[in-house]
Amino acid sequence: MIINVFGSTISALVTAGCLAETGNDVKLIGQLPNEIAEPGLQKLLEKQLQQKHLQITDQHAKEADFHIFAYGDGDCSVALDMAKHLAQENSANSTLLIRSNFGIDIAREIMQAAQMAIIINPDFAPEGSAIQGFQRPDRIIIGATDDTAIAKFRRLFAPFNRNRDTIIQMKPESAILTKYATNVLIATRISLMNELALVSEQMNADIEEVRQGLGSDHRIGFAYLYSGVGFGGAYLERDLHRVQDLIDQTGSQENLLRSVNNINEQQKELLFRKLWSHYECDLQNRQISIWGISYKPNTNSIEGAPSLVMIQALLHQGCELHLFDPKLDDNFYQWMNRHLSKAQQEKIHIYDNMYASLEASDALCVLTEWKNFWTPNFNKIKTLMSQPVILDGRNLYDKNFLKEQGFTYFGVGR
Repeated sequence: MIINVFGSTISALVTAGCLAETGNDVKLIGQLPNEIAEPGLQKLLEKQLQQKHLQITDQHAKEADFHIFAYGDGDCSVALDMAKHLAQENSANSTLLIRSNFGIDIAREIMQAAQMAIIINPDFAPEGSAIQGFQRPDRIIIGATDDTAIAKFRRLFAPFNRNRDTIIQMKPESAILTKYATNVLIATRISLMNELALVSEQMNADIEEVRQGLGSDHRIGFAYLYSGVGFGGAYLERDLHRVQDLIDQTGSQENLLRSVNNINEQQKELLFRKLWSHYECDLQNRQISIWGISYKPNTNSIEGAPSLVMIQALLHQGCELHLFDPKLDDNFYQWMNRHLSKAQQEKIHIYDNMYASLEASDALCVLTEWKNFWTPNFNKIKTLMSQPVILDGRNLYDKNFLKEQGFTYFGVGR
């Protein structure tokens, strides 16, 4: 099939690459970033470009079988203008496939403006494993009513729907709400576990033991049942607000989702409060190392990351910060320029080696569960640090082992 994919997001790049790999003629109307953090994506795109299945261009194919919108949330006006432009071209045999996570109002405007068959196909693949999520999805949600478009979509996605039929058809509005609700439920589980972690510390319980007991119940399961220093990313907080707005429009006075968001914001400051207490409310001139700036592993995204809250809090107390993250890039430098003064930026030192960031450090804060943080050389860590203090924001380490090795250890709910 002839496919246009619009956008420069990870979703757009993965969609274009995976559909090109299955033999389609794909045009990506977008731009490649200078560096792609998503595992395997750079190699996938290069191969498809070399084999001529994929073309990166600013000119879309007018008579494409599918126009796929995978724009970012901030590109709503661009998407609406493109929908109007496609309508003027009057491609009667084309279908508009919307994978972008737009708000309901703009989504409706786009559907009305396009004047062609519409399928809402939310992208559920998480950053860090987006290719696998596209190629081996748990489910493929489609919001559509046009039988011809649905049949054509099934042919397009047949290579990713072979083991069992994972396509679930529903109304377009239901597909949009399913995407919102998925993120909201994930956020709620995380915030509940973080509340239980506070209770665990007060009761002298261990949240990791509680997690094992909860997750073993088949009605609950283990997914997103980890406590930590809060969630980030582009969509969880945004969809919390979106669904809360929709709830408010019903006249309901309930505040569950506001509480979920408030818990998350407070949790981002948890390790700072522990460190503040440990050093008896005096962090002036302390050297603090932070491992992990991105909001999750295998991505360079820092939007909403707990690390940003931690960095600002520590800088306000006069700390020197030594940072390491495997995928730190321009996203972070741009954030520093927007949010930190020149004097604050001078207190931040960035390393390309995780151990080098620990030299003479008064504490190590682990905020992202990158794989190379899971089993570090603790003897080396202890030798390098001025004070052997570890604040484990993702409960990666055996607390008893570290205490036996002479570390002061702080986890979450432990």
